[in-house]
Amino acid sequence: MFGLRKRSPKETLRLEAPAVWNDILGALKADSSYEERLEAILAALDKVVGFDVYYLYLLDAAGKRFTLEYMKVKVPADEAEVGEEEIPILSGGDEYEDVHSILRSPLLDFPYNTRYNEPHVATTRAGALYTVPLRREGRLMGLVQMGPLDEDSVPELVEQKVADLLLPFSFAVTQARQEEDLRRRLQSLESQSEVSRRLLSSTFELREFIALLLDLALTATSTEAGFVAITEPDSDRLTIRVARNMPDEFLKQVNLLVGEGLFDWMSKEARTLVVRDYEFAQEMGIKSILAVPLVEAERLLGLFALVNFQKSETFADYSLKLLSYFTEQIRLVLENVRLLDQFTQRYLETIKALNKAVDMRNPATVSHTERVTAMATEIAQKMGLSAHEVEVIRTAAEIHDVGLCGITEAAQGFQADYNHPTIGADMIRILPLPPGVADAVASHHEWFDGWGYPNGLKGNEIPLGGRILALAEYFVEATTVSEFQPTMTWAKLKEEIETRKGSQFDPAVVDALLAIVEGKRTKAGDGVLDGCIAFKACPEDLQADCPARSDTALCFRHRPEGVRCEGHGDLTCEKCFLYVEWQERTGQRG
Repeated sequence: MFGLRKRSPKETLRLEAPAVWNDILGALKADSSYEERLEAILAALDKVVGFDVYYLYLLDAAGKRFTLEYMKVKVPADEAEVGEEEIPILSGGDEYEDVHSILRSPLLDFPYNTRYNEPHVATTRAGALYTVPLRREGRLMGLVQMGPLDEDSVPELVEQKVADLLLPFSFAVTQARQEEDLRRRLQSLESQSEVSRRLLSSTFELREFIALLLDLALTATSTEAGFVAITEPDSDRLTIRVARNMPDEFLKQVNLLVGEGLFDWMSKEARTLVVRDYEFAQEMGIKSILAVPLVEAERLLGLFALVNFQKSETFADYSLKLLSYFTEQIRLVLENVRLLDQFTQRYLETIKALNKAVDMRNPATVSHTERVTAMATEIAQKMGLSAHEVEVIRTAAEIHDVGLCGITEAAQGFQADYNHPTIGADMIRILPLPPGVADAVASHHEWFDGWGYPNGLKGNEIPLGGRILALAEYFVEATTVSEFQPTMTWAKLKEEIETRKGSQFDPAVVDALLAIVEGKRTKAGDGVLDGCIAFKACPEDLQADCPARSDTALCFRHRPEGVRCEGHGDLTCEKCFLYVEWQERTGQRG
């Protein structure tokens, strides 16, 4: 199954790459500053190519100009003793700057040109510099210039070394810049220091980071294929997150449960895995495989595997060391993701509690959010949205009015109502939630014809979540008794909704809500439309004294015992939408 072969000198050179990659990626440690990271990244590059100067430029957001981000200039040994401020100015007839001063005075910026899309030699005041573009996911992000060159051409060996390091170098530079941008944005948010700390240490998109490590491992070890699996939360089940060149049949059939599937522990203390299911490996055509587990506190968090289907030689020791290093990087990122998830959940629960506090100001609205959430969820499901889309709308509904939480004076009523969608959305945009959540909160008072607020959006400019929340909230408010609004029959409410169809509300959303209510009316027969506890989302503390808790068919049959709906604002059954709708449907209303 395994074999050995001699490596050529060219391959031996390539085996040095993992150590440099470790230096480059290691520069991204969380406790270092942005400048320290860039210095470490360029130092790793210098270790391989050994030039005197390195200029790092980044492309602006418009893609029109490169701006100097950082430079690394070596001080000559004879000048280092004099001190940088004492470097002499050489003169020869006309005065001119010394070489070191020239190297430390690059262009601060210059316009984009198509020639920067490819590596080339550029002529500058500092001499001929090898100029290499930096890309991430195919997009030009910046460039690095290095030199000066002894001649106007780049040695082939230097070209090869730079090409081998370009992927991790580009990733490290752009990742450092993205983290710095995020840090600066978060610092501008007063009283958000906890958010800043969590997000700053967790800016990696997990799948992208794992994919990069897998690609680097395959390149460094000349391996044909591989995969990375991560354990599901609160489970021992491993799920393959990223795979390269693995057969579909393998991905569908492989059992990664250690001890039962493809692998088993050789020594759990030494954290070593061995192949257990040789028959499956042979069936899949695997000639050699190396798997390194990711373990924390005796719990398996994942594994990193390299696979060959054609070559059968034994993996070299450096392959094991490289995978061990990469699994440690994944462990750190997983820990950051876990911390961020915990913080996000706690922050979101706080937002929900604030939203609930808004509801509690008035007995008539004590269950407003629960009712809007239930109706919005039903509408989303009726419209055939995916489980993920339904969950986004459910989350948005649970916090849709949180922007009202800081308003205490009645005189602020109009302005508060106008701004609360924007305020509420801003309170959650800093969290790593699906963008649809904040978008729905921000737009749940927009009108389909453009006459809503706060942004006057219309039609499909309004996110679907906002359109659903708008009608769900209207339905809840229209079926809630208040001093300003008498109880409507279903016929009257249906007429109102249909009148607003295409103006205030999305016609498709209206059709879904009407179908839901009409379906419930048909199903109810001569009974109540919905149990009052369910329909009114009756809080637990109010259910205890309610006879309808154990008899939800017709809560009004208990009227002789006294109305128990004061907590909802319904002082009599005659003001309850369920009672009025029941009378209307059963012909008991005159």
